Amino acid sequence: MRGIQNSAWKVLAVLILIGIIAAGIISLQRSHVESAASTVENVYDYYNIIDNAAVEKKSPDALFDLYRKSGVTSVAVYDETMEKLVNHDFLRAYRGSDFAFRNPGVEGISYSKIYIQPVMNDKGKAFFNEAKEHLALIMDKDDVRSMTVNGVETLEVDAVYNQFMTMPLGVFQQSVKDASTHGMYVVLRPNNQAHVTKAYVDLFLKALDSSDKVSAVIFQGKEVLGYKEYLKYLSSELEKRHIPMALIEAQSQLGFERQSGNVEMATLSNYDVVRLYAMSKDELIKLDPKEAASRFYISDIERNIRMNLFPSYKFPLEGKTLSETNASYIADVTERLENHGFTVGKASVMDAWFPKNILRSLTMVGALSLVVLTAVLLIPYLKKYVYILEILGLLVTQGMFWVMHSILPLQMLALGTAICTPVVVVTLFLNYCVKKKDTAFKDVGWGKLFLESLAVLWCAGILSLACAAMVSGLLGDIRFLLEMQIFRGVKVTFLMPVILISIIYIQKFPFFGQVVSSDKDFIRFVKKFCSVQIRLGLLVGLGLLAIVGFVFIGRSGNNGAPVPGFEIALRRFLENLMYARPREKEFLFGHPAVLLSLAALYRKWPQILHYFLILAVTIGQGSMVETFAHMRSPYLLSLIRGLDGLAAGSLSMIAALIAVMILVRITKYFGERYGKV
Repeated sequence: MRGIQNSAWKVLAVLILIGIIAAGIISLQRSHVESAASTVENVYDYYNIIDNAAVEKKSPDALFDLYRKSGVTSVAVYDETMEKLVNHDFLRAYRGSDFAFRNPGVEGISYSKIYIQPVMNDKGKAFFNEAKEHLALIMDKDDVRSMTVNGVETLEVDAVYNQFMTMPLGVFQQSVKDASTHGMYVVLRPNNQAHVTKAYVDLFLKALDSSDKVSAVIFQGKEVLGYKEYLKYLSSELEKRHIPMALIEAQSQLGFERQSGNVEMATLSNYDVVRLYAMSKDELIKLDPKEAASRFYISDIERNIRMNLFPSYKFPLEGKTLSETNASYIADVTERLENHGFTVGKASVMDAWFPKNILRSLTMVGALSLVVLTAVLLIPYLKKYVYILEILGLLVTQGMFWVMHSILPLQMLALGTAICTPVVVVTLFLNYCVKKKDTAFKDVGWGKLFLESLAVLWCAGILSLACAAMVSGLLGDIRFLLEMQIFRGVKVTFLMPVILISIIYIQKFPFFGQVVSSDKDFIRFVKKFCSVQIRLGLLVGLGLLAIVGFVFIGRSGNNGAPVPGFEIALRRFLENLMYARPREKEFLFGHPAVLLSLAALYRKWPQILHYFLILAVTIGQGSMVETFAHMRSPYLLSLIRGLDGLAAGSLSMIAALIAVMILVRITKYFGERYGKV
């Protein structure tokens, strides 16, 4: 039986290794796809520039030149409204009473209606004709009538004036043409219309075709243009023209802003999609320009964002004009991106990449073997059923993958890998601790303790990073890179390893005088645990543990607890210092705990303290693996983040060593003083 068990361990280890190799190949291919998409498009509102030119008494060309130099590559053209057309002196819109006063003697003018006339110039006539065309499609034919007043073609519209003036009319061809004359790309931002018609969609396509500078479409509102009937049609037309759709990242950084039809349209277009980061004006005004620039820069490098939609400050800052204020923070983003190896221009679109099924299947085998190994570590009784568990798991997961073409087994095994990797890695560390637990500190010393801890940390870290590649391999395709599909169970990946390693810990180290080696021992352990007297010191300890738990769980995932200002400052410092900022829970918490746990072992500190330090080690290793669950982050960046965390953790380990040495000296000094009293 022991021979069978030993062979089973070897088989599982080989299968895990095969899974890691296959995942490594997938991750290498993924990295090539990500690195090939290295151009970021910076977008700013076209009419913001036009309007500010008038306010700041500068020519539009001067401001367009300012923004081009700051790194703005594209201007956004939105749906026109009658209010904008009037404000920019293209059209005139009158209430019926006002129009009658201006045209005395003209019969048939109704006080309850609206009258529209062109400004008498070339652009006025062009905008008037387009307004007429758009209104004919979005309003009932009985509500719009063309008439001639004093020799001027006039539109009579039956509508409520205030609502009509702000009603989206659609993207105008003339606006697109004007925007494309300033040496930048044009990004179109259309709204959908209720009961949209194919003719209205075609009108948008005419506006798109009016310039060869159109680089992307960003749909506005709660629905994409053409929803529901003309999604497929518009998607195919955009694909013919090689015009990608930009999807705005949700504020939670997970998925996209809610918009009916956006995911369906992205799928129909064969994932011809760009991830876009936008910030509201209300959020922008809370930030100084440097922090605002950091938000955009970090989004680009850490979350595969390839288009920035920049908002405008409401008021000028630092003695600059409003345009200079906005151009300045955009220029900061551009400079930092270029220093990081990116270029600015037309946004890169990632290839619609899927890895070979055989590579992904082998990765699934390795991930499943890791889960089976963890199950056996948790419940040693399962050793005799290793092969049965493995075969059953393979039949289910491989069947779902090959026969049903389901992504569910990929997500399940990715979750299992993220949970089980820190458990297996820390269990190996616990086995090492068991072998060394009788070693006295005098046989180790501070220097050897540090070198030993350093070696353990890097061995554990490299092993965690290797297994984490399986998460990347399982979820490595364009759907997950764009977050059309996501890793599920982020909170669980933080909580479950702590619970599972606790179960393994009590099997290896004695609590209440003995280890748990059977179900009866476990029941006895639970009874003794439940009968522990609650004292004030224990309550305080539990309170501190609850606070740590809140921070640990609450700060994980995409909608975490708030981050204090001093921590934001630390993050910005590390972002400027390192290629990829490591996580605090790794280099300030989990990694130094390796040294402290070994110190607790050798100096025979209380068992409960050693246990909590092991939990900290588990949290650090789990955080390294969980980083790879964020598939929007480039693989290379996640890998370097883990290595940077190990490097920073090694430095933190020095600080922990010094702190322990000082603490030991202090306690020894006061202990000797107490003994003499």
